[in-house]
Amino acid sequence: MKSIARLMALGTFALLTLLAGDGFGQAYPTKAVSMVVPFPPGGRTDLTARVVAQYLPKHLGQPVVVVNKPGAGGVLGAKEVAAATPDGYMLGFFSTAVVTAQYTVPTPTNLNDYIAISVVNIDPMALAVKYDAPWKTLADLVSHGRQNPDKLRLGMIPGASAQIFAGGFAKAANVKAVHVPFKGDSDGVAALAGGHIEAHVAVPVSYKSLAEAKKVRILGVAADRRSPLYNDIPTFRENGVDLVIGSFHIVFTPKGTSAEIQAKLEGAIAKTMKEPELNQRMSSANLGVAYMNQKDTARFLTQQDGLYRRLIDELGMRAGTKK
Repeated sequence: MKSIARLMALGTFALLTLLAGDGFGQAYPTKAVSMVVPFPPGGRTDLTARVVAQYLPKHLGQPVVVVNKPGAGGVLGAKEVAAATPDGYMLGFFSTAVVTAQYTVPTPTNLNDYIAISVVNIDPMALAVKYDAPWKTLADLVSHGRQNPDKLRLGMIPGASAQIFAGGFAKAANVKAVHVPFKGDSDGVAALAGGHIEAHVAVPVSYKSLAEAKKVRILGVAADRRSPLYNDIPTFRENGVDLVIGSFHIVFTPKGTSAEIQAKLEGAIAKTMKEPELNQRMSSANLGVAYMNQKDTARFLTQQDGLYRRLIDELGMRAGTKK
């Protein structure tokens, strides 16, 4: 009997050892964490995610691997995260598109499929003109637009946040603009520098190189205050246009992720975003560091959802809307 009991005890110990080796009972995380970027490599979302992913392992305790899952304007990757096991090993690194795609695409995303952990970046919308254009302030451009209806050609990327930016600006400024679509910001900014359009909307980093070369001039940013990254650029409100809108990046987990894992991620991201080298790298790339804890992130996301939903409806951009 003693031999049988001893064998059973050894078997139980071996089973527990095996389970422990697979992460059973161990504190999260016990293996590498995937961070899904629903856009191709090389873009702003990818760049921001890779900077965060480089410094996050120091505080999370495991490698963080960026995985690009592009398609359908960010919807495919977002849906893959929504369908993932909520164990903390697949995170979503999503842009403003996760909000707008709820309303503008036939196969929408749904914010209820995720738990938002932390905002890590916010960049305001910016409006730029050719450097030697006659408009030196946003107020000058708005005055021109009002005096010349449908003569203001405004470049942007269609079907993306930039189209909402463009429509929101025209509405807030009370001007009638002709939206000129471009495949990407590089094409649009080149057309702006070449004098083929009067103005262009995007986030400030899109203008960095040509602004430094004095080929384009940023007239304003749609922020509630001036940014330390470009303190010489006034806000829209300073020029009489009441619009605060921008692009952001938030780390998400699938719905159902435990409170313990959420807390571990929130704490690790908070420490990561304080890393001096991370801040330096993001600032040098004109990417705004804007950390928010989970409570503030939830409040911010609710506000942004309401703002974009209202603008999308006012501009007739909701999927299925006849134009």
